[in-house]
Amino acid sequence: MRVFIIFLLFLTSSCTTEDKNSFLFKKINSSRSGINFKNNLSYTEELNPYTYRNFYNGGGVGIGDINNDSLPDIFFTGNLVSNKLYLNNGNFEFQDISQSAGVTSDNVWSTGVSMVDINHDGYLDIYVCKSGPPSKNNNRHNELFINNGDLTFTEMSKQYGLDNNGLSTHAAFFDYDKDGDLDCYLLNNTIRSVGVGFDLRKDQRNIPNKSGGNKLYRNENNVFVDVSEESGIYTSAIGFGLGVTIGDVNMDDWPDIYVSNDFFEKDYLYINNHDGTFKESLEDYMTELSMGSMGADMSDINNDGNSEIFVTEMLPIRHDRIMSKTVYDSWDKYQFSLEQGYYHQFSRNVLQLNNGNNSFSDISRIAGVDATDWSWGALIFDMDKDGFKDIFVANGIYKDLLDQDYVNFMANPSIISNMIKTEKNVITKLIDMIPSEPIPNFAFKNLGDLSFSDVSNQYGFSEPTFSNGSAYGDLDNDGDLDLVLNNVNMNSFVYENLSEKFNSENNFLSFSLVGEGKNSKAIGSKVILKHNNRIYYQELNPMRGFQSSVEYRLFFGLDTLSSIDTIKIIWPNQNESLLTNVNTNQNIYINQINSNKKTQEKTHLTKRVLFNESIDDYGIDFVHKENDFVDFDRQRLLFTMSSNETPCLCKGYINLDSLEDFFVGNSKGATSSIFIQKPNGQFDKIEKPFESNKNSEDTDCVIFDANNDGKNDIYITSGGNEFNEFSTDLFDRLYFGDGKGKFIKSQQTFPIGMPFQSTSTVSYSDFDKDGDYDLFVGGRLEPNIYGLPSSSFLFTNNGKGVFSDQSDSIATSLKFLGMVTDSKWVDLDNDNDDDLIVVGEWMPIKVFINVGDSLVDRSIEYGFDKTNGWNQTIEVSDFNNDGFYDIIIGNYGLNSRLKASQKYPLTMLVNDFDNNGTVEQILGMYRDESLYPIVQLKDLWMQIPSLKKKYLKFENYKNEKLFDLFEEDVLNSSLKLYTYKLNTSLWINNKGINFSEIDLPFQSQFSPVYAIILDDINLDGNKDIIMGGNQYKIKPEIGIHDASYVSTYLGDGKGNFKYLDNKKSGIFIRGQLRDIIKIKRKKEENFIFALNNDSLKILKLNQ
Repeated sequence: MRVFIIFLLFLTSSCTTEDKNSFLFKKINSSRSGINFKNNLSYTEELNPYTYRNFYNGGGVGIGDINNDSLPDIFFTGNLVSNKLYLNNGNFEFQDISQSAGVTSDNVWSTGVSMVDINHDGYLDIYVCKSGPPSKNNNRHNELFINNGDLTFTEMSKQYGLDNNGLSTHAAFFDYDKDGDLDCYLLNNTIRSVGVGFDLRKDQRNIPNKSGGNKLYRNENNVFVDVSEESGIYTSAIGFGLGVTIGDVNMDDWPDIYVSNDFFEKDYLYINNHDGTFKESLEDYMTELSMGSMGADMSDINNDGNSEIFVTEMLPIRHDRIMSKTVYDSWDKYQFSLEQGYYHQFSRNVLQLNNGNNSFSDISRIAGVDATDWSWGALIFDMDKDGFKDIFVANGIYKDLLDQDYVNFMANPSIISNMIKTEKNVITKLIDMIPSEPIPNFAFKNLGDLSFSDVSNQYGFSEPTFSNGSAYGDLDNDGDLDLVLNNVNMNSFVYENLSEKFNSENNFLSFSLVGEGKNSKAIGSKVILKHNNRIYYQELNPMRGFQSSVEYRLFFGLDTLSSIDTIKIIWPNQNESLLTNVNTNQNIYINQINSNKKTQEKTHLTKRVLFNESIDDYGIDFVHKENDFVDFDRQRLLFTMSSNETPCLCKGYINLDSLEDFFVGNSKGATSSIFIQKPNGQFDKIEKPFESNKNSEDTDCVIFDANNDGKNDIYITSGGNEFNEFSTDLFDRLYFGDGKGKFIKSQQTFPIGMPFQSTSTVSYSDFDKDGDYDLFVGGRLEPNIYGLPSSSFLFTNNGKGVFSDQSDSIATSLKFLGMVTDSKWVDLDNDNDDDLIVVGEWMPIKVFINVGDSLVDRSIEYGFDKTNGWNQTIEVSDFNNDGFYDIIIGNYGLNSRLKASQKYPLTMLVNDFDNNGTVEQILGMYRDESLYPIVQLKDLWMQIPSLKKKYLKFENYKNEKLFDLFEEDVLNSSLKLYTYKLNTSLWINNKGINFSEIDLPFQSQFSPVYAIILDDINLDGNKDIIMGGNQYKIKPEIGIHDASYVSTYLGDGKGNFKYLDNKKSGIFIRGQLRDIIKIKRKKEENFIFALNNDSLKILKLNQ
């Protein structure tokens, strides 16, 4: 195979004053570049944000080499100004050839631009989308400028069938049916106003909109034919599309489509069926979305050969703008949207991590890229050539249309009516009143571990802007990617990348692909670089970001690598080209015509996964049914519910046959069950003993012999937040077993002395060594008063199953201990008696050492000072094989908008602030070293109406500190709670003296952890970890947590753990996991996973 390699000639020039730059990106002055494009927007009474919804969406940028001189040229689209085409003359000097080239667009609103060789003559053509108000202008339709090869273009959209006349946003060209030519997905916005007649009604996306809607065009001999409906593409009136991104989402070598939709409609993910049709499959692949999705990009951020998807939204990063410019759905509105089919959408960017198994996890919050204000362009590319792709976000809107004080003003009909009657030019005056604040664009450096660092200022993006479309390309052929931005009411920006100066040791490779037939630029090709164990992967799909098109050359930053072992190009027709031992720092031209048929991969024996999902349910037909109680109806300022923390599981021998049985607890209104194992491995279900108490919420359970009769009994804790403070359904229950599967409930009332309390955990131990089992019972919360510390209890056994509360004499620290969630008895100091570990929310990890006649709080001595978290579960084992028990604790995780540290803890004030008999909880978080309330002002008004006098406007509230909300006497009487840690943590026992925290793999922090099980699943003699959780009952301003599909970590026997992905573990479970147990069934080991509001999942361990 012949491969033509052309080494780059690096441009050098004498040092000038302009070259003195301390940033990675240097903005080129227009006096040097010759680029003076400015997308000026001036509103009038007739044309403005009220008469045209997308007035401030701005224009796009197209970068491509229109004359094949190896210098990328630039095209800008204008809204109220004409489009501009700039010819690159080298050395960042450009020439405006718009007029002579014939690509101007006077008096018509242009939006997106696509650079594409539509007639496969080797020259890039230009497709421009049109929008704005209806017009009789001849060029109001989308325009296709065919390149004549002499720096002139001829408009031929009608001849090609691409003269759509509507509200087009952008077009992506790709070969979806693999017939060798380029087809087109046209992103159109609906002409109907939001809120007129169809908002949030079910199944609206299934109704075609003949006058508009998105379009899929099939190329039939250079005529584009609308095949949308027959291909499975939605064309409805609710497709408020702002971004279309093409890529191979499921790695089947066929192009898929991601569409980001603004407003209430969910995004679309069209998976290619290989037969000319698509299946919209977003809900099968993703669990959390952006609400007002805008720009998007798709690329591999962690170098595993799978592409991630990044979508921008409007969530500000600054506290004052969050409080004054951001609108969140209420809980009721969010639930209604779910019922109507609009899925889980939240006000934030999302970074969808591709798990490689047709699932994604949104890691935007833990990655640090969730908030970039009113964002448009999203680009993923390697800015600094370190081998990891970074993220650039272009943002800003010229008028803050969501400014809450302005929205409230507009909601006053009398003021507006009076203006209309008494003033002229009312609309322009109203728009004049909308605040305007430019915001700097964002650059995020990829740290190589799925996290990013905001380097906007360090990289040269500190200037406040109103940026929209953006595109990258190597404008000066020096081996790094430069950047071009289209701004509203500001000059466009051209940034030179100075990587050769700041990262001179970093190398690169770039690829210019030459396709064959009707796809001359080889759109849809894949390039894969492999060196040692590293993978670098990209796909050629230039239309991306927001309304923009990037350069066709594919650039790979390669850190300090001087050569690459293997390079594979997979062409659109599945042919392959292979290069070996390639030196870096060059551009490689390679032609598809010299490629070979795809080689058959050598078949390897498939490595067996650790788990397989059980085909048979073995008679285990339990389904957990969550009740519909809403904590927020009673406690409006809370962000997370406490009433969906079930089901629970516990195992033991119920009928004395040496076969493991188990109990599973249900929620309020549903009956719990025991499953008795039979010799054939099937299970019998028993519910009758628990039917009379089905109105209790079973939060935890233990199977043990309470009365020393040799037959196992069951203790069940009753919790939840659904009950009033005198409900007998809060009583815990003790059932005595007869060894045959029958149970009688004890007449004793639990918790002893304080029965009307929500409890969460029970653990048994003969801690006093008198020959019977005693109980620790943890208090979860006071009914309907979240935040007040509950008491926990130590119940001693008289040997006959009658218990007495000895907390005051043996464990005085248990009184008002906190909001406990889990507990474990274990000998921490190796003195042959059991000690007690307790965790909970807004409280530290607690260690009570057994000193014979009492339990003594030694938490601080053991290293657990300021470990307050939102901890949910504990497990213990000797992870480093030193003979001492270590601890793993499941916490809230780090993939959240909420942040906490020892220096800057989350802070909660609890009080009846307005003395109306209702206790409120006000949560505060530090931003820039100041502690602010994070509750929205409207919610504060609703719950504490007296504050409306103090904070009449959002302007008054947006910078208010938490401790400034109330007078000093009110603050002094308030309970103040602190959270210092949100990470799930591993604690190594230092020979019974104290504990040291060890970091767990990054994936362990993706979601709240409610369940952990420890076992040697790979039979190497070391304990491994399986954990999971997720939480759906969270208000939209925080957003649900659904990034975990149950994760596995293999231990090395030294206290270290390595993440094992779902494909290798065989564990892949969707939903809210609450408990896990292992059951021996015949000769098999089965793991049972209990999910909130779902059936049990049973997985078999392969041995």
